[in-house]
Amino acid sequence: MAITTSYPKGMERLLQGSINFATDTIKVALVTDAYTYSAAHEFVSQLGARVGDDITLVNKSITGGAFDADDAETAPLVPGSTIKAIVIYKDTGNPSTSPLLLYRDNVTGFPLATNGGAVKLPWDNGPLRIAAMLAPFFPAGGELVLGAGVNFLTDDLKVTLLPASFDSSGTYRFLADVGTTLGTAQAMTGRTITGGVFNADDVEFGAVASGSPGSVLLYKDTGVPETSPVLQRITQVAGFPFAANGGAFTLRWSDGALKIFSLIP
Repeated sequence: MAITTSYPKGMERLLQGSINFATDTIKVALVTDAYTYSAAHEFVSQLGARVGDDITLVNKSITGGAFDADDAETAPLVPGSTIKAIVIYKDTGNPSTSPLLLYRDNVTGFPLATNGGAVKLPWDNGPLRIAAMLAPFFPAGGELVLGAGVNFLTDDLKVTLLPASFDSSGTYRFLADVGTTLGTAQAMTGRTITGGVFNADDVEFGAVASGSPGSVLLYKDTGVPETSPVLQRITQVAGFPFAANGGAFTLRWSDGALKIFSLIP
């Protein structure tokens, strides 16, 4: 995600489909220099004192895996505070249950001493906007995640192999769009989400008769290729590409901190 950092518990919720940036009430809080980001923080009640009233984002959109909204602006702020960073969260109406999502302290002009005037927060007008799901997510897969369209723990997720000749410049939304795949797609088992990090069991593909696998495709299986959304194309796989010769192939995920992927920058 293209942000300074994110809150691990918030990213767990995002990956389990309980955060919808398009329809949920998403707010921005201004935190003071007394606040220190912690990966253990989970709810708004842990932010302490905030500067002014939190701002509700309006005219939100999710396009190409990027979340955007109108620029945010505060009411006039009482002098005497120092704004250190902004925190974006989902408002449930209760600070003790409103999950923290994103933390940004790279805002131009921050830290900022209030002087009685209003503060405007212009979002990036480039492709990253407020936050973006970047590669290895397909843009359409990023849209699905940001719009609560996939639960990485409970949905039927599968893995298949793409040939080395796969055209990565195309626009892909569904399994049917990607064309030829190699071997037999396998269900992802033993899935976990820990602190915004997604992991699963290694995948046994069995015999791959022919072709040259060059990358791995993750998708949500609906049972129909024309409606099964593609999520990620993973290219950094040890030993790829290779010439299949009918032998069995085991896909081993990373044993490092990032596992299959992480939403913590």
